[in-house]
Amino acid sequence: MKKLTGAVLILLLVAGCATSAQIHGAFAKAKERAIRANLPIVFMPHGREPHSAGGVTVDIDFQNISGKTMRSIIFTMTPYDENGNQITSEVNKKSETELTATGYFRSDGGYYSQNWENVWYSTTIEYVRVNAVAITYLDDTTQSIKNPDDLYKMAIHAGTWSYIHWWSGYPIGSKETQEIKPASPAPLRSEPIQ
Repeated sequence: MKKLTGAVLILLLVAGCATSAQIHGAFAKAKERAIRANLPIVFMPHGREPHSAGGVTVDIDFQNISGKTMRSIIFTMTPYDENGNQITSEVNKKSETELTATGYFRSDGGYYSQNWENVWYSTTIEYVRVNAVAITYLDDTTQSIKNPDDLYKMAIHAGTWSYIHWWSGYPIGSKETQEIKPASPAPLRSEPIQ
């Protein structure tokens, strides 16, 4: 029994390290794409399944690659149901929302992570989509990215065992490797990245 328990623990450790390495590799690939296109940030948005009251939490992991310190990043997002229909929150009747990360996000500061709880209330939300990213730098200059191709280039594409997909409409890994046409928005993740 002890050998079986030890084997299971080793298997879980190896799987966790492989997933972590895959995500770090995906960050590196996104960073290369973004730098080639002169884009300022790479990010991986993911959601958690609605809790019992229908509240949806959204997490975004990101890295500043602009060379300048950012003081705020606004991610504009919209939720969808499993059929790709846009959803409005049952509480405030909003659909598109802006999620703002504030702080001092240095270009050499590594990865950052922000989360927003109860962004929408609806048990039918299955997907979210990033529509735009607006950045304010420490020197008060601003930059707004709305082009879907640019948003795709900045997105982290990590095909891990959980449901991680890019919300621009492409399932992870499909656009570059298989040239599949855009799909409907991708599912929420049910757990945070470890």
